[in-house]
Amino acid sequence: MAPILGYWNLRGLGDPIRLLLAQADVEYELKTYNIGAAPEYSKDDFRSGANELGLDFPNLPYYIDGDVKLSQTVAILRYLGRKNGLAGTEENEVTRCDLAEQASMDMIMFLFKCWRTHDETAQKEINEYIPPKLEQLNKFLGSGPFVLGEKVSYADCIMYSLLDFVRIYKCELIEAHSTLKDFLSKFESLPKIDGYLKSDKFSRLPISGPMYGWGGSAEPSETVETPVTFEVAETQEVPEATE
Repeated sequence: MAPILGYWNLRGLGDPIRLLLAQADVEYELKTYNIGAAPEYSKDDFRSGANELGLDFPNLPYYIDGDVKLSQTVAILRYLGRKNGLAGTEENEVTRCDLAEQASMDMIMFLFKCWRTHDETAQKEINEYIPPKLEQLNKFLGSGPFVLGEKVSYADCIMYSLLDFVRIYKCELIEAHSTLKDFLSKFESLPKIDGYLKSDKFSRLPISGPMYGWGGSAEPSETVETPVTFEVAETQEVPEATE
């Protein structure tokens, strides 16, 4: 029986898991749940049967693979990474994956918090918080192209989701960082990822739920920019270390 991935009918926190499953070439069943219409935005489509799934912590996303029943995005990513040879093996690799996953998740959750209202204050907070975090991520990748050098890992999937969300929201935030641009291009050039992104299984929007001030529509708004495909540099300098 094929594994089951359950999530809302949007990209959100399910996005890196779907990317990882594509890279691992895992056949699975996608169970999508719908959020109700305004003003209630009911989540009963999931909640009504959540306690019958056998999950220790019923939530979305979830992943059921035989006797393995997981919720929590990072737990699912780590499990799939280990199972499919897309995780660190040496201690330094495990540590780099841990750092990349947590830094990326922190930024994703911050963005979702701000996009919930997307008022003037929230937009100001994004413009103050995200640029220095992207600079740190740019330096962390070093010569890349991926978190573990030439080896693709689950951490790359969550980093891609983050950077693509940012690129769609405000492309100029990415434009200043050559290493991040190369990462996006090279990740999208991976044959299995390329096939997934070009298939009807993938949709760039919506990113967030319909109750959000930004990213909750399946149609681009005035603030959504067309994603840019960056050119992959032939050579890449290693960023200088900082104190």
